[in-house]
Amino acid sequence: MTQTNITTLVDFYNLLLEAERAGVAVLGELISQTEDQRLQELLKKFLRDEGLNCRILVSLIHDLGLEPSKKTGDFADKVRALESLEEKAELLIRGQEWVTRKIREFRHLLPTGSHHLFLEAIKVQHEENVDAMKKD
Repeated sequence: MTQTNITTLVDFYNLLLEAERAGVAVLGELISQTEDQRLQELLKKFLRDEGLNCRILVSLIHDLGLEPSKKTGDFADKVRALESLEEKAELLIRGQEWVTRKIREFRHLLPTGSHHLFLEAIKVQHEENVDAMKKD
């Protein structure tokens, strides 16, 4: 893998990492804003998933010999700016869909093996989250 490809890949991983951190922040807040038990349980599952994804992305960046970003994406502020729980949930769905699109867009950069498998798992997880939220 060329240095340019490694840099592009790490930039992509950091973009996802920052988005996943924002997801952790958003989900933690949304859980406390709803009294719907089913929705709370769903959001708690998503929160665990997002936290795990952060750890995976940090590990993948370290595997490439680099340090991960310390930033959190601006998604959390976008959700906080909305008034209703319904608006926030809709933006959460769009955020989950964004992650799946980005993984598809950058899939060609992924090395075979664990990098590819972990990112595919993150993509599928987000697709399942979207499906679960749309059932509500």
